[in-house]
Amino acid sequence: MDDRLSRACVNLRVAPVKLLDALCSLSGRPAPPSGPHPARRVYGRVLHAATSLPLGALQPGDVSAATEVRAGLLNAHVPPLSDAVARCIQHTVDDLGPADLWTLARCTAMTRDDLAWGATASLARERLEQPDSLDDIAAQVIVDEIAERTPCRWGRHHSDTARAALYRTLADLADVLLEVSESSPTPLAWSTDDNVRRSSTVIGGVVHDVLVQNAENPPSSAQPVWHHPSPPAAHTAWQWRITNGPTGRASHGCGPFPSALAARHAAECAITALAAGKCSL
Repeated sequence: MDDRLSRACVNLRVAPVKLLDALCSLSGRPAPPSGPHPARRVYGRVLHAATSLPLGALQPGDVSAATEVRAGLLNAHVPPLSDAVARCIQHTVDDLGPADLWTLARCTAMTRDDLAWGATASLARERLEQPDSLDDIAAQVIVDEIAERTPCRWGRHHSDTARAALYRTLADLADVLLEVSESSPTPLAWSTDDNVRRSSTVIGGVVHDVLVQNAENPPSSAQPVWHHPSPPAAHTAWQWRITNGPTGRASHGCGPFPSALAARHAAECAITALAAGKCSL
């Protein structure tokens, strides 16, 4: 197995065959069906491109930033390696036929927020030299039409919007792999009680209690546009909180995260930073 994938498996404490499912959970997306499914084939190509990057070469978020630059939504310099991955993602999605495009869009539990970004990116690319002040309204119209129409009634703008939305979704997946493979979580023993994850660890002789629990529910625009048999994390957001000491307890929390696994991993990384003296409560 490639070193980056091996590190990701170790840091998430999952078997190699479960790594893709775990990465999807961290990015807030449902795992694709098992077997020779089009989504698994596409995800595999994206992860292969990210895996080829040397450790330490990029920061998490670089691939998403490169995707926005290529979409004309961000004017910034991005590392050539991140642009190469973004280009691979774009070519992979562009090679999909209408049936596979629809399958992948539905499989990722695409939301209205995703489609809105895709419509904005599609219009920006089309009108790069002369942006239209009405593009925001046009983007919303495209999103409404996609949500109301069957794929066989999609026009070019609808397909371009779905493709652009997939660029960003897949870029997020690549960035998750970068982050996880280069993170340093402290493995904690977690117990679950009434959908709340609890753990504790000792740092500098002081017990630190760690809690992972539901945060606020995401807005309706973050719900899947099309029915999905196994939507991600029951559409709830998560947060972690770390508290220390028996008296004068200091605490710090962070969120929202798209899944319990994402919040747990972030909490374990925070414990590592606390133990190393890189931050405090």
